[in-house]
Amino acid sequence: MENEYILEIKNITKKFPGVIANDEISLNAKPGEVLGLIGENGSGKSTLLKILNGIYPHGTYTGTILLEGKEISPKSAHDAMELGIGFVPQEINVLKNLSVMENIYMHDLTLGKKNKFMVNFRELYARVEKLLKDNSIELDPRADVRKLSIGQQQMLMIARALSHDPKILILDEPTTSLSSDDVVRLFDVVNKLKSKGTSIIFVTHKMAEVLELTDRLYILRDGKNVASYERSEYDKDKIISGMIGRQLTVMYPTRNVRIGEEIFRVEGLTVEHPYIQGKNLIEDISFSVKKGEVLGLSGLVGAGRTEVVSSLFGVMKKKNGKIFVNGEEKQINNPAKAIQNGIALVTEDRKRYGLIFIWSILQNISVSNLKMISRLNLFVSRKGELNRSKHYFDTLNVKAPSINTKVDTLSGGNQQKVVLGRSLNAQPSIIMLDEPTKGIDVGSKSEIYQMINSFAEAGDAVIMISSELPELLAMCDRFIVLAEGRMSGEFTKEEATDSAIMEASVRTFK
Repeated sequence: MENEYILEIKNITKKFPGVIANDEISLNAKPGEVLGLIGENGSGKSTLLKILNGIYPHGTYTGTILLEGKEISPKSAHDAMELGIGFVPQEINVLKNLSVMENIYMHDLTLGKKNKFMVNFRELYARVEKLLKDNSIELDPRADVRKLSIGQQQMLMIARALSHDPKILILDEPTTSLSSDDVVRLFDVVNKLKSKGTSIIFVTHKMAEVLELTDRLYILRDGKNVASYERSEYDKDKIISGMIGRQLTVMYPTRNVRIGEEIFRVEGLTVEHPYIQGKNLIEDISFSVKKGEVLGLSGLVGAGRTEVVSSLFGVMKKKNGKIFVNGEEKQINNPAKAIQNGIALVTEDRKRYGLIFIWSILQNISVSNLKMISRLNLFVSRKGELNRSKHYFDTLNVKAPSINTKVDTLSGGNQQKVVLGRSLNAQPSIIMLDEPTKGIDVGSKSEIYQMINSFAEAGDAVIMISSELPELLAMCDRFIVLAEGRMSGEFTKEEATDSAIMEASVRTFK
């Protein structure tokens, strides 16, 4: 190849009202390398990826993009794909009513058609089987996508991006919802692609992934290039300080809180499977949480952690089970009842349950507690609404032009902060956090850890789910482990170790 770089981005500038999202950003990617792209939430990564993927077409930004030395101007996602740019977004995006092979070639189901009405499924199967085998992706082409795990769906999205043989593949936070085993499989696929000469832009907030997988990295902050490093120059502390613009001396803050009496108890929680008759998603789960205590809810992806907190919040229907708040049994059949009883849920699925995307940050935060800012329960005080929402906007350090910015324009991490602010605005005494640092940069993680400690110090009870075991071990006082929808272990802080929790996580039930 004549050009040293497969991709060159030169002086990209993208402006929105009141903010410069990308400010003269330049970077390049070599053939067959894994290039890390990191930065805080709001640093400009998402905007740059949308430019590369044609979501923000040429003409809405200034600067130049070169692919194999030739200038390109993607006008849409399909145009970017045709030019040779593969993009796998952070959020899982598959058509669950179709098979694996139909999802992969959904952009071109005309393969081998003999007429305009019939798809040649034999040829489609053969093409997909070869694609999966060549890239070491373990999927059945005919499999029903509804039955795939999150990790398998992630691999499906990668296979779909590879189906048009991209020159460069962009992976945006690909491990966010994956189990440790799925992450290993993903890394194997990435290394296989690298060995074949495919260039990969790998976007992540997880420092361990940066250090393990990438060959070079660029750091963005406030829409600008601030540093780049070769692998031989990697230094964890330097990289983190480059991302957040300051030294981060302590990741996990210490907490010294006197744990009080029981405030929340669950007995015999059981939830039916929505699709499989006679099967339960959750079976006979019982636990309690005390004032000032942070209870860790651990287990592999798919073990039932999200289903537990969703049913306790009234999002999922319970088959059996009792809920007690301050010793009194409560009938919680919907989120409104949960909120009335002082229970909040910071959901992992912000798109489905957490936010109203056409609303502003202010509206999304204030809607959870209109009673506090209403006069005579009829009229909302605009001043009160602004004051309460602004408190969480500032405390959580949401990066946006203003509190009136619509949430659909925010980065994923800043959307997560708004979800957190919305839940806290309801002034709960029992706070359930489902992957609260998902898609969050290291600086913001530290802020959220401080906030969790402040909940405990105020006497609130916290239930925390996290797929990052070091995070869970550092932040929690006690641990419940789930496997196959059942309780498989319970540990004090002194008893909890990586190996003990993992051993309980892989327990099987007959």
